[in-house]
Amino acid sequence: MQIKSFLYYLLILLFLSGCSLLPNQLQTAEQLIETDPDSAFNILNSLPQGHTLTSSERALYGLLLFQVQDKKIMDLGPDSAINFSINYYKEKSDKEHLAKAYFYKARKYKYAQQFENATKYYLNSLDLIKDGKNFEVLGKINSDLGDIASIQKDYQMAREKYNLAINYFKKVNKIDYVVYRTIDIGRTYRNEGNFNAANEIFKNSLKTEKDSVLLGIILQELGVSFWYARNIDSSLVYLYKSLLYPYKGNDFSIRCFTLADLYFTKEDYDSATFYANKALRYPIGIFTKKECYRVLANTSYLKGDYKQMADYMTMFQVYSDSVGRVKDQTKATVIEDIYQSSEKVSKTRHWLMLVGSILPFVIAITLLIYFRLKKKNKGNEEKLEQQEEKIVQVTQELHQKHDLLKASLLQKIEDTRSLQMNKYKKASVPEREIMDKVIYHTCLHINNWKEFSGLMNYTFNNIVDFLEKKFPGLSKREIIYCCLTLLDFSTYDMTLVLECQTVSLYKLRQRIVQKMGMENTKELDNYLKENFLKK
Repeated sequence: MQIKSFLYYLLILLFLSGCSLLPNQLQTAEQLIETDPDSAFNILNSLPQGHTLTSSERALYGLLLFQVQDKKIMDLGPDSAINFSINYYKEKSDKEHLAKAYFYKARKYKYAQQFENATKYYLNSLDLIKDGKNFEVLGKINSDLGDIASIQKDYQMAREKYNLAINYFKKVNKIDYVVYRTIDIGRTYRNEGNFNAANEIFKNSLKTEKDSVLLGIILQELGVSFWYARNIDSSLVYLYKSLLYPYKGNDFSIRCFTLADLYFTKEDYDSATFYANKALRYPIGIFTKKECYRVLANTSYLKGDYKQMADYMTMFQVYSDSVGRVKDQTKATVIEDIYQSSEKVSKTRHWLMLVGSILPFVIAITLLIYFRLKKKNKGNEEKLEQQEEKIVQVTQELHQKHDLLKASLLQKIEDTRSLQMNKYKKASVPEREIMDKVIYHTCLHINNWKEFSGLMNYTFNNIVDFLEKKFPGLSKREIIYCCLTLLDFSTYDMTLVLECQTVSLYKLRQRIVQKMGMENTKELDNYLKENFLKK
């Protein structure tokens, strides 16, 4: 019995001592991430999971796990780890840790080619630390935003982001990061066809760089640049040199694919096939993978191997569809413009909401003064008339303030649209529809019923609360239609916001008329205007 008791207490002691070591182990892992990420990763993997960790330890664990996985160029995950960190740091108002958690959540989306979600999280992170001194994270955010802009062929914006990143990295003496971003700037010039500017950047970097990985990347980029300029001999020289250097991420597959594409142009189909297949055996992005299958399909066709060509064409189509979905995403610059516009407009909105909340008190005080003056000056008709004129004036001013609420909301939408007018003019009809839809959803909070109903209540005399109470059969979609009617939205704009066809919109109007017990849609329009615009 004594032995059992001894073992029991010994186990408890070991458990408690293990728990007490957890914070130190997490701190050690955090310190080792930059210098020895393998050891940091092993420490994190050795920690007990589940209820053994406190909430603060679990939040830090999730953040460090994503950080070390990113450092080791591993897949980021699981989502539950970083999501817990985000929720915890948000609850604790810990801006520094929350900004980092947002950043790594954004990177997970970026690596998955989900640039819209990635951009939103980058902007959330940036908003938390933009006035702080965490220059390394600020540099990484702008680097990644530059990458997204470059992929979406917004090269001027990409260079602006890369230059911001370079300035931040210089402040913390991250020289390698500065070189990487300088190379990225060179890529943007090359992709625009400005090969002289690109090659000047690459060659200047080649003169001063000593790191073998960076030397390999610079040689690779010179090879790609000369290939784009169809200077085949120079391209071959630099690309073959780059194969001798170590690589990171997708770089080696890019070198092999470029050689494959080059040899295909030279009609050396065996070499083209060799390097395209070699590229597919290394880490590779979907853009490069698609192009590899293009080369393989074409070489198979020219060799007369139609069965193999069909297989390659199938894979080419699969990755073409994936690339198409990436290209169809809303540009990061559009999302950033809307984000910044919403931030500016939010102050105006708060002011308008404050005015709206004060209006009832102003009316009550005005009426109180009016009746007191009327009682006091009952026998003085001239004074009464003067007071009545004042009341009319005050009422008109109140109506003007009410009209201001509606006008300001519509102005907010127009201001948001004007920020991206240059892109809007150049966009296709489907792209314009997407941009309009994003603007309306952002400004009106269509997908957030609490925000939307609050905004409409302030703008149109508690319209949402009134309709929900008097006509409980109305759906949220039908109430949204009523609000859009008061905002003077066109049929086209309504179909965008409600995501329906014109015929469906007509049927929606008829349902509203029936539920509200009216004769026709004209009666509905008059009812809305009389009750919520002239009240």
